[in-house]
Amino acid sequence: MAAMYECSLQGLITSEEQKKAVIDRIIGIAGNDTMIDLVEHEIVFSPTVQTPIGPARNDDVVLRLVSRIESEQQMSLKHRQWYLCMQGNPEPQRARTAIVRPIARVQVSGDVFRYMKSLGYTYSFEVVRRGHMIVYEKMLKITITQLYKVKTKVDIKSAYLFQPETVWLVEVTSIPVAQELVSQMTAQLLRFKASINGIIDLEYVDNRALQNKVNYT
Repeated sequence: MAAMYECSLQGLITSEEQKKAVIDRIIGIAGNDTMIDLVEHEIVFSPTVQTPIGPARNDDVVLRLVSRIESEQQMSLKHRQWYLCMQGNPEPQRARTAIVRPIARVQVSGDVFRYMKSLGYTYSFEVVRRGHMIVYEKMLKITITQLYKVKTKVDIKSAYLFQPETVWLVEVTSIPVAQELVSQMTAQLLRFKASINGIIDLEYVDNRALQNKVNYT
């Protein structure tokens, strides 16, 4: 199976006035019926057994279980659709104008925690994202979200905001594409970036900040 790649840009909103302006501009571009509320639960797992110190340890990566909560019933883990996600390390910045990284995402069912254990992975931490999602031309997903931690493990009802209330992360992400379509998708991202310049700056994040390596303690 050919590797698939995800292209993205990120930006920060720092005030409610800016958030309104960003949403108004994006809806003006994408259409009035394109925005939905977003609640997403992400649980991160690390290898149960540490690879001995050495070059092979660089191959260790975290895995993520991700589910979207779209109803009150889905507040319960057993009523959710889960996806197992693995993000590769971003490509070096040279000659790239967007973040480009390999990605794999598969649907999983049944006891997802037992499944992760069978893969040799252990619970590490989790976050909840709340905000909005807008789809643009069926190729770009724009999310405007804040991050929450949970007081009680895997209980999103215990989630609390752990960042300033007026700060929102904007991520513009492409659909996964084959290697030969990365340049085309990057160009689409840059056109979108230009369309909202002056309201928010969408940037390439240093690939060193997005490494998917396991930080053993």
